[in-house]
Amino acid sequence: MPSKFDKNLYNQYDSLAKDVMSQWLLSKGYKDINTEETYGVDVVCKDKDDVECYFETEVKTGWRDYWPESWKEIRIPYRKRRLIDKWTRGGCHGNLTFVIFNKHLDQGWFMDSKIVNESTIKPVDNRRSANELFFHIKVPDAKLVKMKENINVSINNE
Repeated sequence: MPSKFDKNLYNQYDSLAKDVMSQWLLSKGYKDINTEETYGVDVVCKDKDDVECYFETEVKTGWRDYWPESWKEIRIPYRKRRLIDKWTRGGCHGNLTFVIFNKHLDQGWFMDSKIVNESTIKPVDNRRSANELFFHIKVPDAKLVKMKENINVSINNE
């Protein structure tokens, strides 16, 4: 069962995550960056070769400074499946990437949608819901990126 939407967490982190992602993308040569709310992916843009790129961002507030070695997987709520399904129905054009930021938005795990889609799906009991389904992505299948280079976003969420 999916957890209830937490509007407070959304309000606290959504625009920050989009800002950090947008600034990072600009610093890497991406263009035509759009973060308009469409109830789809968070960021749509093009890479330097004009390939469409889609990024879905989320903040994991329990991950603060360093990824704990005991965390052998990255979890993405299964409800994000709708984004993979929409992208697949659209012919899988471009690249769909999931990004999980730490609480400070200075690090992020990047995962290709194909890796997410092929990962194990298991329930997890969390603070908002019992038995919520998650994609379980093995850490070696994701890329950890330091986001702070060329990023200037004020984060006041302590």
